Amino acid sequence: MNTKTNNGDPIGQAILDYARYKKPFDIIVSSDLCDDDIIPIEVLFRKEDDMPELELIALDNCKGRVLDIGAGAGVHAIALQDRGHVVKAIDLSEGAVTHMKNNGLDAQKIDFYAVNNQTQYDTILSLMNGIGLAKNLENLPLFLKKVHDLLLPGGRFIADSTDVKYLYEDEDGSYWLDLNSAYYGNFKFQMHYKKISGPEFNWLYVDYDTLHQCAIESGFKCRRAYTVEEHYLAVLEKI
Repeated sequence: MNTKTNNGDPIGQAILDYARYKKPFDIIVSSDLCDDDIIPIEVLFRKEDDMPELELIALDNCKGRVLDIGAGAGVHAIALQDRGHVVKAIDLSEGAVTHMKNNGLDAQKIDFYAVNNQTQYDTILSLMNGIGLAKNLENLPLFLKKVHDLLLPGGRFIADSTDVKYLYEDEDGSYWLDLNSAYYGNFKFQMHYKKISGPEFNWLYVDYDTLHQCAIESGFKCRRAYTVEEHYLAVLEKI
């Protein structure tokens, strides 16, 4: 793993480069717990026709005014806008926000926790393992409280995650989880694009049962809207 930390914007630069030159260069995601992964830049530019069923179901469950958090290149925000929704998109990547604005989206570079609670939404959307924005399991209640504060009564939080317990499974089907360590879905990542590296960041993968319990305690009704292998879509409705 490249442990060098800097404040570059690898994903934003990748988005801007691809939008301008249409030449695909992969985004490398390094982790402290597993092998490096690759995000093909084309994935961030997919049209609605190319989205997996889980994401289409997520879009179908959106209602009213939508806040898309961690919006990236804005593919879900654009799809929702095309469907007639009023959409606000936010991301911490300056390059991503610039691209979204260039494509006619109401986009802002802002931390989710800094969003003004006085403006409330019918739907908050967070896809591509979007519950990861909670950072870690310990912070999940605080994250869901912020979501709750930003939703109108009856509003929905629609997000996906993955139960990554399979990463700790032996060939005989047993698990080698260290029960004395932190939650197994707490990860730390760093993104790299060409010679640009971003800061390390925490990311949460949470199993559905744990999310469901935390959602109930945070004032939501919670249902699993779709599952494919260990990956699932959750819809949390504000009570």
